[in-house]
Amino acid sequence: MEKLKQLGERVKSDYAKLLLIFTVLGLAVAVVVLYFLSLEEQQKATDITMNYERARPKPPPSLDMQRYTSALEASVNPGPVDFGLPHKLFNPVKWIRSPEGRIIADRTGKSIGPEAIKIENIRPLNRVVKFLDVVPEGYSLELTFEAAARVADARPRVVTVNTNQDNKVRIPGGTPRMPNQLILKEVKGSAEAPDALVFEIADSKEQLVITKDRPSIKAEAYVADMSYAPENRHFRNQKRDAMIGFAGEEYKIVEITENEVVVSNRLNDKKTRLKRTP
Repeated sequence: MEKLKQLGERVKSDYAKLLLIFTVLGLAVAVVVLYFLSLEEQQKATDITMNYERARPKPPPSLDMQRYTSALEASVNPGPVDFGLPHKLFNPVKWIRSPEGRIIADRTGKSIGPEAIKIENIRPLNRVVKFLDVVPEGYSLELTFEAAARVADARPRVVTVNTNQDNKVRIPGGTPRMPNQLILKEVKGSAEAPDALVFEIADSKEQLVITKDRPSIKAEAYVADMSYAPENRHFRNQKRDAMIGFAGEEYKIVEITENEVVVSNRLNDKKTRLKRTP
């Protein structure tokens, strides 16, 4: 009995040692197997890297940028925006009362204001140099400067010039120190019966050639007769820079030509070009 007990104790002690030995051997085998498996996986990874071929996808279709390009061009060069008539958002209909008490609705923007001005007539203010005759003192001329500021210069006056020292006549223009002059430059033909007289205007160097039957006539300015029907007003003999009043505002005449008048609002300098109508 005692021997069996000792045998059991020995077997138990040897079993623990054997179990530890097998466990260590198993772990060693596992380490070796894992090592070789890792080498195999590394080789596979290397093979994949070395033998990898990149896919060549098809190029994407070209984009149609026309719509975006057109939008960009439109934003850079926007079209004009017209807020004028007949749009009423910024141009409401104006209602006015005439001097007779009538109510006028300005639906077109031309029933009142500068657009309602009518040009009745435009007349030139001429510069006239006329050869009258040969006189003992030289040559008799008639000068008229209708656009002159002085009334005396605007009326016809007779002067005499010759080819000597008295070959100059003072005319409107210039400055007090350097007045404008009409200078006789040449007598064509005989002195007693010239075919033509050649003059020069000092400040502009303009040449004038006149004969007895062909005077020199040039429009230097214009005057206009106008009317404003909504207030029954008439503006006669208006020159450039004149001020006229209508529709509760003042306007300056800034230009008059043969066929039109330009007026400018005194407050905002807005210009209106009025055409002469038959």
